[in-house]
Amino acid sequence: MSLEKLSRRSFLIASAATGLAAALAACAPKATPAPAAEAPAEQPAEKPAEQPAPATQEEFTVRFMCRAGARNIPTYEKVIAEDFIPNNPGIKVQIEPAPDGWVEKLLAQMIAGTAVDLFQAWGNIFFNWVERDLLLDCQPYVEATMTDAEIADYNDFQWEGLMMRGRRVGMPKYINIMTIRLNKDLFEQYGVPLPPEDGEWDHDDYKEMVCALTEGARSAGNNGQWGGWLPGWSWDRFWNHVHMFGGKVVDEKYGKKCMLGEPEAQEALKWMYDLQWVDNCHAQPSQVENQWPDASMVSGFIATAEDGTYPINVDVEYEGSVDNWDIRHVPKGPTGIRSVLGTTDAWSITKQTKNADASWALLKFLAGPVFQLKAVVSGEGIIPVLKSLQSDFIAKVREIRPNLNNVRLETITEALEWGYPEDTPWFDKQTEATQLINPALEKVFTVGDVGPEYFIDVCKEVDATQV
Repeated sequence: MSLEKLSRRSFLIASAATGLAAALAACAPKATPAPAAEAPAEQPAEKPAEQPAPATQEEFTVRFMCRAGARNIPTYEKVIAEDFIPNNPGIKVQIEPAPDGWVEKLLAQMIAGTAVDLFQAWGNIFFNWVERDLLLDCQPYVEATMTDAEIADYNDFQWEGLMMRGRRVGMPKYINIMTIRLNKDLFEQYGVPLPPEDGEWDHDDYKEMVCALTEGARSAGNNGQWGGWLPGWSWDRFWNHVHMFGGKVVDEKYGKKCMLGEPEAQEALKWMYDLQWVDNCHAQPSQVENQWPDASMVSGFIATAEDGTYPINVDVEYEGSVDNWDIRHVPKGPTGIRSVLGTTDAWSITKQTKNADASWALLKFLAGPVFQLKAVVSGEGIIPVLKSLQSDFIAKVREIRPNLNNVRLETITEALEWGYPEDTPWFDKQTEATQLINPALEKVFTVGDVGPEYFIDVCKEVDATQV
């Protein structure tokens, strides 16, 4: 099995639906203040009047590359047709399903000037593309059209994380945070207590739990089952444990010094390495056929996994095989710190757009309460970006999937309230850093032919690229 299969994003990107969605009906646009193309104005633009703006003379079609998949695109079309088009006359919306290999294709199209106006991506893609000046800075639109109350309804880790190198690269699409996912039937089968609901446990407790589950499986004659799964080889899945041990990946945001060779980081990396390659209480990638946790749990390979939180999708995937599942807070590190990835999944506007005003109008709608509740929560069943919708989210997904009444979804809202999800760390020259660190992560956590001390020399190489 190739390492390509191990990519989180390769696993998560569903096969794109074929054909284009029909352009939605429209009339005449509401004007929004146009920002400077290259940087925010020195003074915020005046906020628009409450009454509708005068109609312009021509219509504009916003091309929207959508990764929601064939099941959810009809919901997107319906909500946009009912709630966006009537209030934004003159703007049409053309939804284009994201094709396979869309990242590479979209990059080529942006360079060629033929790309869509609006698309969805996440942190490392945004970071690389803002460095290449391919994304529209949305901050002037935020200053011109959003109130302080509207801004305060977003979570800090996303709102601040989408400000990269002085530019706002987009508006939040949904929230994904890491939690510990459990197969409760295996805990009962092997007589292992479940992790505490209040989150009061640490990395030592966690190791004891996954090793007890592994030993229980061996005692029962299940030699192909492990207590846990943690993708240490993935850039956005290893660093939170480094943070919980008091270490860092890089000395500061946009920093130039690699810190993975420092004692605190080495301790965290060794904890992860030993669980996988010494104690083997965590499954090695080849032991679960290089599968991600959904498939690994369905196949019975693992009892727990640290993974993203998609309640409806997981419940649908597990139905008939892992019906009795749950989620818990990740453990605290030896420092008492708790940290997980909180993703910066967002919608963004390409800098080449021919109508930034119309594209912003759609972007703001997608990140607003109507679309978030009707499409993101009720349609896709994933975590909305607005604090004011969190309780609605839990009630709605339990209404859609009654089995979720047995899943402690309150873990999600607690994590957001407690404030421990955070954005990925970034180097000043991120591309150069990841070109060295990613292969090292694979050698240590996928192949296992070197230990964490390998990062001491790798960091020296990384530092040399940051001058």
